[in-house]
Amino acid sequence: MKTIAYLASDLPKLSQRNEQSRLYQTDADQSNEPAPLTLPTPLRPTPAESRPPREELRHILLGSPDAIEQTIHLLYRLNYTEPGLWSPITAVGDQLIITAAQAEAISLLRRAM
Repeated sequence: MKTIAYLASDLPKLSQRNEQSRLYQTDADQSNEPAPLTLPTPLRPTPAESRPPREELRHILLGSPDAIEQTIHLLYRLNYTEPGLWSPITAVGDQLIITAAQAEAISLLRRAM
């Protein structure tokens, strides 16, 4: 027997896909009994002991307060992070100095909003 696992977030898409496939069946394909809908097995999170150690990554949003707020909400909609975990939006003075610990690196993405 073949087992397929899906994320819980995929369930609405899967049931919608099953519903659409039933709409496009021809009369010859349809039987008197509806096809049984089988729900996929949801994935279970990996236990913490078996996960590799997590590395800390700092995110810095630098721009207008509106652009920062939009980006924070976009990251939330992408299920990346909760808005309440960000520090309050604060005005930056004339100079900004970012210090890195030894062996840290930086990558910068500039994007127009």
